[in-house]
Amino acid sequence: GSEFKIDASYLSPNVRIARGLEAATSIYDVGILVSDVVVGLCGADLASKLRLVDKVILPGSQQPHELYVLDLDTSALKAEKLRPELSWNTQQRCIARKLLEAQKKANWSSSKSVHEEFMHTPDIRTMRKRYTPEFFSVFNMGYRNYSEGEWLVACTYLKKTLNLLGSQDGPSNALLKFMEAGKFEAPATWQGVRKKIQLDGVT
Repeated sequence: GSEFKIDASYLSPNVRIARGLEAATSIYDVGILVSDVVVGLCGADLASKLRLVDKVILPGSQQPHELYVLDLDTSALKAEKLRPELSWNTQQRCIARKLLEAQKKANWSSSKSVHEEFMHTPDIRTMRKRYTPEFFSVFNMGYRNYSEGEWLVACTYLKKTLNLLGSQDGPSNALLKFMEAGKFEAPATWQGVRKKIQLDGVT
């Protein structure tokens, strides 16, 4: 190793925030969790596919961040059969490298719509199928009441979405547990932000 090697965590709080987001996936029981900073970089069409699930102060940040989940049901995909191993030679590797570079260039093209790619990719459509407009509508009502401090009302909605998909919804469960700890009564100082979130291994 180099004597000039620097721990990046000393340079930017973003490292701790990123670690916090990764650790928070276990709290909300989701695979992909992003902050409002990332959502702000997305186009409006793509951002609309992300579900707002909480607003918290993460380790490394003094400002609250909205947390969004990308809802994908990976269990809906069927495992593909293993293909026979190819006997690669130099020419085949060169051709494959050129094809990958061409695909990469096309994906970065300004005319490429990430939202269109998202909506028309067969596997993504399969993984999104179970998330119905009804589910999002009911959850959004629950979250709005949670954010505004109407926790008993929020509880009614979130209990519906908890098992509406046929299996437990992680974000609904996380919010219900948090409110239950406060006996479903928002603190007098509640402003829609969880100021303390317990994350394993992140301080």
